[in-house]
Amino acid sequence: MPPTILDSHIHLWPSTATSPKDHAWMTPGLPLAKRHGVQDYAAATAAAPVRLAGFVYVETDRHVPSASVDLRPGSSLGEGDVEAELRAWARAPLEEFAFLRRVVEGRVQEGDGARGDDGAMLKGMVIWAPFHVQEEVFGTFLRLARDVLGEEAWARVVGFRLHLTREPWLTSERRYLLQGRTAEEVKSIIGNERFVRNVKFACGKEERRLAFDVGIDAHRDGIEALEAVVALIEGVEEEEGVNFVLNHLCKPDLSTPTWPSFPRWQACMGRLSSHLNVYMKLSGALNEFAPSAAPASVDAVLDTLRPYLDCVLQSFGAHRVLFGSDWPVCNVGGPKGEARNWGFWVVVVERYLEEKGLSEKDKEWVWAKSAAAAYGIKELR
Repeated sequence: MPPTILDSHIHLWPSTATSPKDHAWMTPGLPLAKRHGVQDYAAATAAAPVRLAGFVYVETDRHVPSASVDLRPGSSLGEGDVEAELRAWARAPLEEFAFLRRVVEGRVQEGDGARGDDGAMLKGMVIWAPFHVQEEVFGTFLRLARDVLGEEAWARVVGFRLHLTREPWLTSERRYLLQGRTAEEVKSIIGNERFVRNVKFACGKEERRLAFDVGIDAHRDGIEALEAVVALIEGVEEEEGVNFVLNHLCKPDLSTPTWPSFPRWQACMGRLSSHLNVYMKLSGALNEFAPSAAPASVDAVLDTLRPYLDCVLQSFGAHRVLFGSDWPVCNVGGPKGEARNWGFWVVVVERYLEEKGLSEKDKEWVWAKSAAAAYGIKELR
């Protein structure tokens, strides 16, 4: 019987958000610099022999004009001025929220790449928020986000992500994600008490536990950056109500079978998995291979990934491992192109789960239930 999948990691953007003023990383000629809507995703998944129950949208690193914004309520700026400054600084992220609201409410516009009923597939949204700003400003941003999203879309916010990154397929290195920074930069960002307080404030609600998605690149940023993330997570107690969801296996170096940092990466997985509020996504692998060694077959992918997948499955267990496609980024490095890379990754994961002899019940967790648990999506738990 084909698996029922809740895809825990996809990205969407309309045709109106394909320039550097909307996404600084969308440089001319980049394969991803075109519309990627729900209908495009539906076309990419249609050929795979699965039942798609829905997906979790993950923010797309919309452009902001500076790394931070220095606003101090109660000083020279009044409350209205703070909101106006925030609206100007976070113009592109707020436009992302407006796009998501149109999809959820079925009021899609030309260029959104969606139909009026596509919002039903959007089971949850992991949105961007500036966790590094002053607490008062952060609270104002969350109120703005709720206002722009509207109540129906806000109810589908299941988590947040802040992310300083560079990707191997990008020419621009000006990104606001935890990836793409030195270990010292990562430590200074996430080790800041203000950052930690904002994470607890946004995610640790008693009435609605939200997730914090962690994007870290252990390969390019150094294993020390991942170890800094481990320290952050260990400093937030489980009872404080925050679920941490690790993206893309934390991006190990897949370009070599003898990555020197593998033992330290493995140790990090052991430390992270000891906390029951930490989850891991099986996602983002296809574009991590060196271009000269891009695998062309399922067997070739598994030959490289097996040590990492074995470690993750053994450490976290099936109930805290999530399937995610990282669509459309999976199209950049995979061997089957835009039409078939999504299905290719499904086959890779399916083959691996069969190889490990997982029960049908445990497979259900990897394909859908773990994501529903991590993000609090009740209808699929």
